[in-house]
Amino acid sequence: LTSVTIGNGVTSIGNSAFFNCPIEAATTPGIASTYIKNSELKTVTITSGDIPSSAFSGYTSLTSVTIGNSVTSIGNSAFAGCAGLTSITIPDSVTSIGSDTFCNCTGLTSVTIGNGVTSIGSYAFSGCDHLQYNEYDNAYYLGNDTNPYVALIKAKDTTITSCTIHEKTKVIYYEAFRNCTGLTSITIPDSVTSIGDYAFSRCTGLTSITIPDSVTSIGGSAFSSCTSLTSITIPDSVTSIGWGAFRGCTGLTSVTIGNSVTSIRDGAFNDCTGLTSITFEGTKAQWNAIQKGSDWNDGTGDYTVHCTDGDI
Repeated sequence: LTSVTIGNGVTSIGNSAFFNCPIEAATTPGIASTYIKNSELKTVTITSGDIPSSAFSGYTSLTSVTIGNSVTSIGNSAFAGCAGLTSITIPDSVTSIGSDTFCNCTGLTSVTIGNGVTSIGSYAFSGCDHLQYNEYDNAYYLGNDTNPYVALIKAKDTTITSCTIHEKTKVIYYEAFRNCTGLTSITIPDSVTSIGDYAFSRCTGLTSITIPDSVTSIGGSAFSSCTSLTSITIPDSVTSIGWGAFRGCTGLTSVTIGNSVTSIRDGAFNDCTGLTSITFEGTKAQWNAIQKGSDWNDGTGDYTVHCTDGDI
């Protein structure tokens, strides 16, 4: 058995169903991830659905992947360690790329990211040291022919002092500006929907930043140890403030939080020693209903929460 085609109506396949079969080519909807283990898979076409976590992780013989226009998400570590892959095209239908998705795909030189992507998990391209990027101002991007700037992957260098983020950028990737200590201010355009983990961590010179209403997700430690940051406004579009998002922002004195926030993760404002004012754009009942993680406010200043119907 060297090839297998699985119709779109199939909803489940048991683990290792084709175990040790020398399959080289597979066409399948995005379903069970372990049914062709120990194969000799070289080409795969995923026609629809979601690509599960670890679906093809470690398939070192895999050289060609086609992702159909009906696929909507790519799971964590889906293609991790696929060292034989040299290029991948992610269609417009895909909205999310998970963590570690292409981690250690050491042969990967070209990634095309469709216009539908609004979030990319941490380490998604870690170890892809030969990727070719698009350039704009002081940053490197991945995108497509119509929009080469969908995802801002990283600053050109940690010594940059300024960066204009492209007006069509949707994702600020994991660690994009981490340790850019000379960066004093940055404008995030209205096109951005997500800010990744550690995106601005240790930008110690950053004094101000505006998060636009387009942003729905602020990643873990996104602004941690930005010691010169004095105030921040989190817009109504954001529903969750990531773990350690502002941890160690010792210069932070005031925070405004939109009334759509339903969770504040562990350590979000940990060690914000200067924090004295939180303005919450909702009622006291709404504030108390927010799920707050452990240590979310450990080591803060003696702050007051100002709600629309009074103070806490």
